[in-house]
Amino acid sequence: MHFIPPPVLARDYAVRLSVTERCQLRCTYCMPEKGCSCARDTTREMSHREIVRLLGALHARFGVRRIRLTGGEPLLRRDLPDLVSAIRGLGLDDIALTTNGQLLARDAQALASAGLSRINVSIDSMDAEVFRRVTRGGVLARTLAGIDAALAAGLAPVKLNMVVLRGSNEQDVAAVLRHAVSLGCELRFLELMPIGAGGTRFGEEFFSSEDVRERLRAEGFGLEALPWDMRETSRDWRVTTPEGAQGVCGFISPTSQPFCDGCRRLRITSDGWLYGCLARDVKHDLSPVLEAANQLEAGDRWSEALGQALLSKQGEKYRDPIPTMSMIGG
Repeated sequence: MHFIPPPVLARDYAVRLSVTERCQLRCTYCMPEKGCSCARDTTREMSHREIVRLLGALHARFGVRRIRLTGGEPLLRRDLPDLVSAIRGLGLDDIALTTNGQLLARDAQALASAGLSRINVSIDSMDAEVFRRVTRGGVLARTLAGIDAALAAGLAPVKLNMVVLRGSNEQDVAAVLRHAVSLGCELRFLELMPIGAGGTRFGEEFFSSEDVRERLRAEGFGLEALPWDMRETSRDWRVTTPEGAQGVCGFISPTSQPFCDGCRRLRITSDGWLYGCLARDVKHDLSPVLEAANQLEAGDRWSEALGQALLSKQGEKYRDPIPTMSMIGG
C-alpha cells in the first residue's frame, strides 16, 4: 500500500466525535446491561476547550468540514449547544448529531439556534413495550416528541435509525417506516454488528438488510434501489407504502454488504483517542495535539496521528473488534 500524505486524504473524511460515553439507556446492541465494562478510564471526557482545539487544528490543517457529534448520549453534556456554536465558529459547515432522542424535545431549538446542521435519531420500534425492552428503559413517547421538536426547529434532514434484531423488533420494520414516511424523514435500517454487546448474541439476533426488504415487500411496500455512492454507508431505496405514500429509506449493511473500501470516517473517543477503523482495536493518542504549544505544532502532530489512522483502515471485516460500541459512537 502506498501512503498518501494525510493533508491530501483527510479533507475528504468525516469525523465522528464522541462527546461523552455516558448514556441513560443500555440498548441491547450497544452497551452491556450494567454499563461499559471495558478496561479504560471512562470518567475522563475532553473539555469544551479541548474539543474545539482538536477540531480547529483538524479543520485548519486539513480542511475537514464534516463533523458528527455522537456518544454515548451527547445530549447528556449540558454544554452541547455552546459546543456546537463554538464548532460552527471554526468555519465547519456540516455539523451533525446522533442521539437517542430522549432529551431532544428539551434541546432541539437550542441546538438549531447554535448552528447544528442536521440530526439522526434512534428509534427501534413504534411499540412502546418493545422499545423499552430493546433500549432497556427508553420511553418511546419521549423519542417521538424529540423527533417532532427537531422537525419544528428546522433540523433538516431529520434521519431516523433502526437497528433490526431477529426475535426482538423485526416485526416492527413496517410500522417504523410508515411513521418515517409520514413525517418526511428518511429511515435507515441498520444491521447488527458483531462488536461489543452486539456480538454476544449475534448469531441469534442478526437480521440482514435483505431480510428487512423481504419483510417489507411481503407487507405490500414497493422498493426501488437508487444509485449508491460508495463513499456513503447507506444504500438508499425509493419506497412506496401500501397506502401510496412515497419516501426514501436506506440500508446500512456492514455485515452482508460491507463498505470498507469506500469508508471515509475517522472516529475520536470522548477521552481523546483516534480510531481509523471501527473494526480494529488500533487507536492513536491525541493528547500530544491537545498539549501542542501552537496551531502549527498541533497540525504537525495531527499529521502523524492521521497518517497512522488512515493506514489502519482495512478491507476485511471485524478483525480486531473494539470492546463496545458505546465508546466509539457507532
